[in-house]
Amino acid sequence: MTGKSGIDFMMAYVKGYLDGETERIWFDLDFNYYLMEHYPKMERKNSDMAECFYFYLAEQGFDQAGNLPDSEHKKLIRRQFIKFKSAMRDGFF
Repeated sequence: MTGKSGIDFMMAYVKGYLDGETERIWFDLDFNYYLMEHYPKMERKNSDMAECFYFYLAEQGFDQAGNLPDSEHKKLIRRQFIKFKSAMRDGFF
């Protein structure tokens, strides 16, 4: 995944979890690290998109999913990922 823009990396990372390529334990351990690492690039490229990703996937997704069972955790992250992609598609930016 190296060499990708910040948003491309984070989108691929979340999609990898949703597609079953990454186990929940690794997603939970690495999500915030990767977001902190890639957010500055995301923000430089498009600050509105970066904020939207943070809102949907970090605040309304990851931060709310900590105590959920695995299946509910993945459902919440998937729902928030779809909302983020919908905002991108609908011209939110």
